[in-house]
Amino acid sequence: MYRTMPLLILAFPLVAITPISKDTGTSPYPKMAPLAQYLPTSQAAEIASARSAAPAAISSNAEILVLGAHGYTTVVQGSNGFVCFVQRSWAQDFDAPEFWNPHIRTPQCWNAAAASSVLPDYRKRTEWVLAGLSTKEMLTRTKAAWAAHEFGPPAPQSMAYMMSKDQYITDPQPGAEPHWYPHVMFFVAGTEAATWGANIHGAPIFSVTSDAEPITTFFVIVPKWSDGSVGPYVPTPTAAAAKPETHRHS
Repeated sequence: MYRTMPLLILAFPLVAITPISKDTGTSPYPKMAPLAQYLPTSQAAEIASARSAAPAAISSNAEILVLGAHGYTTVVQGSNGFVCFVQRSWAQDFDAPEFWNPHIRTPQCWNAAAASSVLPDYRKRTEWVLAGLSTKEMLTRTKAAWAAHEFGPPAPQSMAYMMSKDQYITDPQPGAEPHWYPHVMFFVAGTEAATWGANIHGAPIFSVTSDAEPITTFFVIVPKWSDGSVGPYVPTPTAAAAKPETHRHS
């Protein structure tokens, strides 16, 4: 699953941002909004947004998932093993302040390894959300599922593209944009950032580890968006590392 990184990493602005803290009861999104606010405005718009997560050479042959009232369903069959979809706010850790933010939309394309090993976790959580479970109930079910090996670590070579200009990862602070940088993600069993040289001054690699599941996501910034246009400059982790808490995958 995918957790959000701190504001800078997720919001992609180039201004100093204070790390997002855990929910202390002051979240602007204390509960789920009406379902309609999370659903797509149209299937066509959702498909287009999902495809924008990766270069056309990849997304044009990928399976496309669209969110509906009961979960994600396949609306376009793929042929290259990739699965593209638009992730919602509940991919974050359960105590994240923006867990219920109905504005969050993060187009992603996951390769076959990630789609088979990590995506089932997120799709099941989506079903729980749409069934009306509380975050406490979902956390309990998540822990039970991991203990029963219903969910497990990412398969080797699990990765995803997140190169869409459509991404809205977190509510921006004044003067900041709601999207971060075009990047590629790698999912591994929970590990230390130092093993990848992540979150170090001058390095374009960031990482976060979920509090709910033992999965670490590494984020590698790339220079261009999926449409080929140049993205913003790569910040140093001293500024961007504060952002990983708002952008995570579990």
